[in-house]
Amino acid sequence: MKSESIEIVESIFKNPLSFLKLGTPQAYENMTVIPIIIQDDKFIDFISIKEAEESGLIEIIETEAVSQLEVINKSEKQILIPFGMTVHGGKQDRTIWEPILLPVGGKQRVLSGNPGKGKQKYTIPAKCVEQSRWNYTKGRSFKSSKMRIHPNVAYEAISASGQAAVWGEIQSHRAEMKYAMKVAPTQSYLEMTKISEKQTEKIINNFKNVENQCGIAVFINGEFIGIEFYANSYAWNYMSNDIFKAFAIEALRFKDKPFKENSNDYHDEIISILQKLTFNFSTREGIGLGNVVEFNSNDNKWRGITLVHNGTMAQFYLVSKRGGYQAQAHQRPHIQFQTNINQRYSV
Repeated sequence: MKSESIEIVESIFKNPLSFLKLGTPQAYENMTVIPIIIQDDKFIDFISIKEAEESGLIEIIETEAVSQLEVINKSEKQILIPFGMTVHGGKQDRTIWEPILLPVGGKQRVLSGNPGKGKQKYTIPAKCVEQSRWNYTKGRSFKSSKMRIHPNVAYEAISASGQAAVWGEIQSHRAEMKYAMKVAPTQSYLEMTKISEKQTEKIINNFKNVENQCGIAVFINGEFIGIEFYANSYAWNYMSNDIFKAFAIEALRFKDKPFKENSNDYHDEIISILQKLTFNFSTREGIGLGNVVEFNSNDNKWRGITLVHNGTMAQFYLVSKRGGYQAQAHQRPHIQFQTNINQRYSV
């Protein structure tokens, strides 16, 4: 019997407008963004990791395993740690490769140490985005960075892929952008992307959030490449700048490539593409609340991940692969999803 979580995710492909209210397209050079407007019945009450950090309500701590971090929720609110979030610090920079909705915590519960109540500490899965460092620079703690992983790295970070594929895509990005080896000597993705920060800032300054916006669908060179949205427009406002920058990196990757003239309405094209895609789905219990659903298209060109909680999706992320590591170095004819807790932390 198909799980309810998978049925919810499938419904967005069968009838996209049941979840997506699409705004007026905004364009700059080779990047076009379509705002996604939240629908009232899809709202989930949570704050983002960035807002929690500003108030000192979350703590992310190093462990001895590359593939694990520990997180403590000190807030009286639910906190979303989105898929694709990068964190800087500890012994290596990492990316969080599944969306996590932490239950209400509370400082007193964290500090009490009462076994009956339990501490609000969770072990969360991470993948390294800094290959050549394994030492502390500023202690064991982490802070979220201002850069999310861009679509090609994100495609490899979704759990069907191993750590080596993430590193491979980062090195491919270095080659594409012609970064010298003296740039980011520890192979830090975050250090590499700083080099193009002025260019990405110039791009994203041309896009503005609209009222009740909760996400974006993105076209690069006239081609639909991905979509990301949340069940909370307030949290989106905290995270949107970083998300725009991640997609802007894709615009830079393809700025000198042929531009596909889009003769169709952007809204119609998004709906048409989503309805034509066919996926393999896998689901598992989330680290905190809800269920994680992963999906890979039958042609291996699209990959996505979402967190379903209370009948809606806290975060939805879907991207297509464009060139990069997989196209150059390997083919993966069959994807085996990681669907249990032991596989979650394999390197």
